[in-house]
Amino acid sequence: MIDDLKNIFGAKCTAVNVNGKLSEAIDIPSKQLKFCEAVNLSFDAPLRVTYENLGCPGARRNIGFDNDDIFLAQTISDNNKIPVQFILSALKEIPKLSGINHINLGLTEKMEKEANPDLFIIYIKPSVVTSIMHKLAKIEVRLSILPYSLLSVCGNVFSNTVKNRTVSLSFGCPESRKFGGIGKDELVVGLPVEIAKLVADKF
Repeated sequence: MIDDLKNIFGAKCTAVNVNGKLSEAIDIPSKQLKFCEAVNLSFDAPLRVTYENLGCPGARRNIGFDNDDIFLAQTISDNNKIPVQFILSALKEIPKLSGINHINLGLTEKMEKEANPDLFIIYIKPSVVTSIMHKLAKIEVRLSILPYSLLSVCGNVFSNTVKNRTVSLSFGCPESRKFGGIGKDELVVGLPVEIAKLVADKF
């Protein structure tokens, strides 16, 4: 399905699978990555995020590798001058996953046959988001928009889409715009695979 979605939305579209096994070789970076950085790299080539190579504290929390929201809130507050209590309140709404061993990103059509995508993450222009929203409304599907300028790709999109099986939209956060390759005129959308199929059919 990834080729169909790229034909619709462009090259900044990645197929994501949680815990899937692949017979084909996939790059497992040895350097520490941010999740949004991994998403951006996966637009060009498949790669795997693991406990060992995921270096971003926020992403580690959202994916379930770490579990100290108070420490994370203090870290985000120190870096961004956002009150700790506001961040803690936001974290209560940003889903935290569990049971994840690794995440495969950038699956090719061939890889999809072995490890079915759980979701697709897409960077798209606001006008395309409007079109998607309109088409989803016809099948009574709403977008989920968490109103936080932090943990955007890893939390507001990835963990929210995986846990709630909802179409998730984010405006990005400073980290993801710096490291994740989100353009000035782009937003981030997460499509669960079951909704992606409907979207592909409707376009």
